[in-house]
Amino acid sequence: MIDLHFHCLPGIDDGPETWDQAVALCRAAAAEGTAAVVATPHVLRDPWMNEDVKVRDGLVAHLNALLLGEPVVLAGCEYFFSSGAMELVEKGATGPLVGLNRGKYLLLEFGRTVPPDASAIFHEMSLLGTIPVIAHPERHPTFVRNPERLKDLVDRGALVQVTAGCVIGEFGTKAQEATEELLRLGLVHVVASDAHSMAARPPRLALARERIRRDHGAEAAARLFETNPAAIAASEPLSWNDQQ
Repeated sequence: MIDLHFHCLPGIDDGPETWDQAVALCRAAAAEGTAAVVATPHVLRDPWMNEDVKVRDGLVAHLNALLLGEPVVLAGCEYFFSSGAMELVEKGATGPLVGLNRGKYLLLEFGRTVPPDASAIFHEMSLLGTIPVIAHPERHPTFVRNPERLKDLVDRGALVQVTAGCVIGEFGTKAQEATEELLRLGLVHVVASDAHSMAARPPRLALARERIRRDHGAEAAARLFETNPAAIAASEPLSWNDQQ
């Protein structure tokens, strides 16, 4: 498995505070069958601005040296969406945004509201070759109340990532029911852990994969935990015919 949403760089956001904690978190992911994780520190989300890509890259390199490839840590970020998204995307490598495994898929989260112009911005991003991956919409009140709002963004080219803990009920019944509704509507493209720490939010991909396999079948489990994450990490297109 490849975990596309993983907070493992110490001391720069609400993930692990120390190198020992970061190593333990990554090794827990490896122990449940995860071959690679994408480090996705919060970017431009106050107080975790993390604008210096070189600093983040240095942390990724050091963590890989400590882990010796179990699992491999890839670069990425979790961008706190704003109206200035297009300007940031246009900066490319000179800006603070880093796609998943430095590729064309960009993980992003929304604040308390989803801006009215998000659809138009997503369309513009896709024209520049950047594909938004919406993090944990099953925990966002706008999408929980109105899944059609999420469908509109998917129709504009976005992908959707739900949280493993929500699949298995660790975020409460409401989030679990919202996750099931998004799965039923065909609006989920990948499951990731959004792991932060062993104490508060450990990796849960293996348990979530088993739940998906049990409730939705082996093909869905393979797609959400292996095939699609691998395609995203490789900056390859997903097979849209398989999303239904």
